[in-house]
Amino acid sequence: MDTKSWHLQDWSDLEGIGARLANGESATARSGAGLVWTTPLHVAAEKGDAAAMRLLLAHAGQVDVPDSEGLTPLWQAVAGLRGEIVRILLDAGADPWRPCVDEWTPGRLALTTELAPMVDGTPGAVPLSASERMEQTWADRLIGAFSAERIHTDGLHVTFTDVADEDEVIRRIGGDPASCPLLQQDPDTDQRSLFDEVGLYAVGVTGTAYGCVVSQPFSLELDQDELSRRLSPATAYCLNFNPKGGVFGTLYRSGKLIWHEEIGPRSPFPGSPPEYWRYRFWQRPGTSFSHDANLLAYACARGGIRKAGPRDAWALSRGPRRIVRCR
Repeated sequence: MDTKSWHLQDWSDLEGIGARLANGESATARSGAGLVWTTPLHVAAEKGDAAAMRLLLAHAGQVDVPDSEGLTPLWQAVAGLRGEIVRILLDAGADPWRPCVDEWTPGRLALTTELAPMVDGTPGAVPLSASERMEQTWADRLIGAFSAERIHTDGLHVTFTDVADEDEVIRRIGGDPASCPLLQQDPDTDQRSLFDEVGLYAVGVTGTAYGCVVSQPFSLELDQDELSRRLSPATAYCLNFNPKGGVFGTLYRSGKLIWHEEIGPRSPFPGSPPEYWRYRFWQRPGTSFSHDANLLAYACARGGIRKAGPRDAWALSRGPRRIVRCR
C-alpha cells in the first residue's frame, strides 16, 4: 500500500481533497514513513474537520481503519474531544468498543469525558465500575487543581512526598524550621531572586493537607537521589521537566529507587500502568487542561498526595511557603 500519496498539508484545501478522491486516491491510504503512518480519516478526525470527514467517509470502504499504532479515527476524535466528529463517525458505523490499545476502546475513553452520553448505552457498551469512576474523579480533581494556576514548567524540578508535616520535611532535608520564615505567595514575585537570596542548594517547601511539595524551579542543585534519601522514610515522586526535551519521573520509597520513566501527553503504549490512562496521557494537549496539569497531578498522586486544592498548586505558581538551604 502506498505510504506517500497523502500528506498532512493537503488538509488546507477541501476542493483539492475532493479532486484527489475523484481521481481514485484512497480515503484510507497510508501517509507516513516506515513503520509510522496514518490515514486521511485519522487526520480529519484529529483536526476536527467535519467537512473533510464527511467527504472522506463518502469514499471510504472502512470506517474503523487502524493506523500504525492500532488506533482508529474514532479514537483520535475522542482523544481530541471532537464531539462533532465523534457523532459523524458513530453515524457512519464506527465501533466505539473496538479495542485499540490492550482492552482500551474509544468508548471507554469517552465514558471518562463529557462525550460519555454519546456512547453510553450503545451496543457492546461496557460501563465503568464504581471504583473506576471514583479513581477517575480523584484524578480529575487533581488535574483541575493544577489547571487552575499558571505554572511555568520549563526546567522545573518538583518532588511530591507524603510527609505531611512541613517542619519535619525541612528538618529531614537539612534545614532549621526556625530559620525558614513563611513567605508571601505572590504570582508577581520573581522566584529566582527568592532562591538566590538563600544561596546554593536552596529548595522550596510547601505543606499540603496530605503531604509536601519540594520545588527547585530553575536548577537541580540538590540531586533527587540525595533528596529522596533525606526524606526517607517516605514516598517521594520527583518530576523533572528537562529544558532540552522530555519529562522524566522517578519514584522512591524509603530512599530507594522504585521506578524511573519518561512521561508525557501521548497515547499510552500497550502494557501501560492504569495511571497513564487515569491521568489522561491519551488526551490531546489543549483539550481540557493546561500547564502540564495532568503530568503534575500524576506525579502528585504517585508521591502519595491524592487530594489537593488550587491553593496547594500555589507552591508552583506563586512560590513556596518556605525556602530552605539544605547544605
